[in-house]
Formats: sequence, C-alpha cells, structure tokens
Amino acid sequence: MKRRFTALAAAAALSLAGTGTLIAGQASAADVRPSAATRSHAPRVPLFAGHAYLLTVDDGSVYRNTFSADGRSVTGLTVVGSNVGRTFTAPADAVRTGSKQFFISWIEPGGVTVSQVVDFDRHTVEFYVSSDDSTGTLVGGLHHAKLSQVS
Repeated sequence: MKRRFTALAAAAALSLAGTGTLIAGQASAADVRPSAATRSHAPRVPLFAGHAYLLTVDDGSVYRNTFSADGRSVTGLTVVGSNVGRTFTAPADAVRTGSKQFFISWIEPGGVTVSQVVDFDRHTVEFYVSSDDSTGTLVGGLHHAKLSQVS
C-alpha cells in the first residue's frame, strides 16, 4: 500500500509539473484526482507583478526593477553606480518562499545572472550576481539591498 501511495504521489507531481515519463508498473497520473486548488483556471499572479521597485544596494548602487503584469519578465535600469542608464529586459522565474517573500532569478542579455530573495514585509533583498569579467573568468558577489516600491 505504501509503495502504491508513493507511486501515486509521484504520478500526481509529474502530472502537475507536466514533466516525466511513467514506466510499466507505476501508477498513472489518471489514478490521481487534482485537488480544488490545482483545478484553478487562472494562474496566480505574484504580488510584485506589474510594479516597479528601487533597490538601494550596500555598495551604493541603485537599480530600478520593473516587473511585467504577469511577473514573468523584468526590465532593469541602473540608476546609480557603474553603467548608469544601462537597461535590459529578461524573462524571470519566481517561487514563493514565504508569506510575502519570493526567490526571483533571471539571466540578463550578455550573461549576467541575478538570483535574489525579496522580502516584501521587511523591504529587503538578498541577492547574488555573477558574470564573466574582462578575462572571461566567472565572478560573483553577494549583496544586500533596501527595497522601495515606486509604482
């Protein structure tokens, strides 16, 4: 029974994620009924979607990040620091990690990778940025920022 339950749980996870292939002897995704929560027709939009935020970083830099209406892309602008005026738009992935906390990540054109934990209750952002330096060596750094909503 425990083995069948495990197989059913795996089938449900694969079905909901839309990934994976079941092999002979495993439960099928059809053996599992989706809960009311998974039957929703419209995906939930994250609370940051459609808003712009200023990030005032511990190194003195200031960035403006504007998220699309569905929260699936970000447009960034360097306001203060090196490369003032630099802008980009990139697809963003996000997952809720707390009540008003999200892990948000994207790869900017040119290869800069940003991974951040945004806490909307505390108005803080902890983030790691990595990129290639002028010699082609991958470098990165961990930063802390204050967050303020501007739109």
